[in-house]
Amino acid sequence: MLAVSIFIAIFVIIAFAVFAAAFSANRSAKASGDSGGTKLFYVGIAVCVVGIGLAIPAVLTVNNGTKTAFDASGGVVLTADQENGRVLFAQNCSTCHTLQASGAVGQTGPNLDMMVPPEALTLNAIQIGRARGAGNMPAGLVTGSQAKDVASYVNAVAGQAMVAGENDSASTR
Repeated sequence: MLAVSIFIAIFVIIAFAVFAAAFSANRSAKASGDSGGTKLFYVGIAVCVVGIGLAIPAVLTVNNGTKTAFDASGGVVLTADQENGRVLFAQNCSTCHTLQASGAVGQTGPNLDMMVPPEALTLNAIQIGRARGAGNMPAGLVTGSQAKDVASYVNAVAGQAMVAGENDSASTR
């Protein structure tokens, strides 16, 4: 968003410079008895500069607006099922588990970015629960296709936000 604002600001500054040149040319034209066609030329250029400067960011913002919902951490593009898994993870799992792609910083369950569990293990944990460690994960927080969506989402994003080389299993997916 900052880049778009800077881009627009640059074009607005250029437009003001062209407007200033147009009004400066108008004063010179009046002094010499010219008709003022130069002013119209400069105003036209300024309008084009402002139009382009506003149109390009507007088009990019509109085109990217629908894309970001399915993008996750590390440039992972999510399927519709994984996006559903993201929502379900936020509702049911984020209070206990840490997963940077969801902004989850839970302390009870394992850090999924460090663990990088395979999809089958995540699905199994969702289905039968876990009682090891300090916490107790109840079985069946989500079931059926929703459980598969959460497991698929965790598999797609776990460890992706970590620094390259820090977690070899995340970089080999």
